[in-house]
Amino acid sequence: MLYTNTTLKAVSKEMKFGTVTGVAIGECGRGRREVFLPTPKSIQADDVIKELRSDLTIGTSKSGRPRIDARKDDNIYLILSSERGYTRRGCGRIRAPKGQEVELIARGNGADGEAGRIGSWDAIIVKAKDGDVFRLTWGGSGYGYDATFYVVSGGKVYSANQPEIEDLYESLGLEIPFSLTYDQDEGCLVIDRDEWQMI
Repeated sequence: MLYTNTTLKAVSKEMKFGTVTGVAIGECGRGRREVFLPTPKSIQADDVIKELRSDLTIGTSKSGRPRIDARKDDNIYLILSSERGYTRRGCGRIRAPKGQEVELIARGNGADGEAGRIGSWDAIIVKAKDGDVFRLTWGGSGYGYDATFYVVSGGKVYSANQPEIEDLYESLGLEIPFSLTYDQDEGCLVIDRDEWQMI
């Protein structure tokens, strides 16, 4: 299964030997890194991949480079991007709780500004397992975007913004695997940032 938190649009890329259809995460250019993922023949240029797709998975080419395959399996792969707004105030980062094993498949990134130095955002592919949680702070988070959590449970991926995360775990009947406290002065839920590591 393949889950993406952003809509990926397939494009045709002209190579010396012919045309390859695929999707990209991250960006090309200075201070940026793009990862191009070839897609199966069933996906044509301008088709989109979004949310949970049980008919797709991440495979590898003969050289070990990641690609999207048309196959059903028991694995769940996440393509997560922390791109949202112009990132002069707050870079987009993806984190997991310390102690949660993360199997990183590929990493890309995007940035703002000609030299890619104004701000940046992460884009990753990970192989996930039941119980995993990932926290995204969005590009442009300094403009008031709440962090978003992605929780893997029962073969599905659930998302909730930070003010809703306690309710999500309660609705799933799961214990929260990280510290969460209510700040009465601010009127909001607060996490312990020291418990999280960047991926």
